Amino acid sequence: MLASGLGIGAQAPSSESDAQFARGVRLQQAGDLAGACRAYEGVLKLSPRRIDALSNLGLAYGGLHQYDRAIHSFEKALEIDPKQPAVLFNLGLTYLQNGQNEKARGTLGSLVREQSGNYLARHYLGVSLLKVGRIEEGIAELETVASKSPEDLDALYTLASAYIKSNQLEKARQLIDSAIVRHETAEAHLIAGSYYMAAQAYRQAVDELRRAQQLNPALPALGASLGGAYAMTGSQEMAMQLFEEYLKKNPSDFDTLAFLGWLHLEAERWDEAEIELNKAHQIRPADAEVMFQLARLARARQHFDEALTLLERVVAAQPDHTRAHVLLAQTYFHLKRTADGNREREIVRWLNEAEQAKHLKETGIAPDTKR
Repeated sequence: MLASGLGIGAQAPSSESDAQFARGVRLQQAGDLAGACRAYEGVLKLSPRRIDALSNLGLAYGGLHQYDRAIHSFEKALEIDPKQPAVLFNLGLTYLQNGQNEKARGTLGSLVREQSGNYLARHYLGVSLLKVGRIEEGIAELETVASKSPEDLDALYTLASAYIKSNQLEKARQLIDSAIVRHETAEAHLIAGSYYMAAQAYRQAVDELRRAQQLNPALPALGASLGGAYAMTGSQEMAMQLFEEYLKKNPSDFDTLAFLGWLHLEAERWDEAEIELNKAHQIRPADAEVMFQLARLARARQHFDEALTLLERVVAAQPDHTRAHVLLAQTYFHLKRTADGNREREIVRWLNEAEQAKHLKETGIAPDTKR
């Protein structure tokens, strides 16, 4: 929000600085953010402690994606007067935009402690908590927003996504059915599609995501989500095309790189698979699934020692990764390490039995039972 009054100022402005400030506001409202920055900088040369100019300057720099400069302006305003809730909110939001998630959490948390009814601040505090891995706390903040400020659709979408990513699918379904599905927006259909993907109802996912595409083809992450849905319904070429188009605009998107690498590996297009999987591995070196796919690629190329190293890392990080244990057993046997191969085969047997017992407990039906 632009500060257009003088009440926010900590310094008596001059008529010249007032005129410059008014000019900055006009430029900012007209969308000339660079011009607005120059005007506010001029104001601050005349009146260095004008908080309204510092605040608006931060907003203008933020709009230009010059987040470091925006943060500097907001922080300087708060040095002059720490009790400026609008400035504190904008600083927290800019930290979030700049990837400084822990600082965003601290800043927005302090604002929420002072203003518990500031549900927009609680929304973005929830987002920052999710981003620093404090999932339960982030969900709790977003649940508060959803109950007290149900018109905040962005918070509803974020909460549903958090439920899906944390595998709380029943809560996700209830939220989608009660509050999201009635909104005919691209975002609502994207969330519904994400839910169906997590629930392995892939054809329903395709239907929802195609509707999202009709409503807003430029929606971020839509291409990757729809590509995944197509891949799981057997439309591999369509999936690869969507992933490749998405990567042109988002070349460092981990999920897309990993999924496309897997598709190219399945199609025995090994050179493409190697490029994409290695890029994904560079982004998240500890991701077990990407290491597993790289191990599959190494085995396909008869690079058994490389595959062995990768597979041992996978099972160390994720001991219940059954497919990795299967491939590791096969690799040990190929390398004539019979005792190690037998050990891995026994682990596979134990993991399969545990999975069957879990399935029986949850469904009451043995996996091989036929009705």
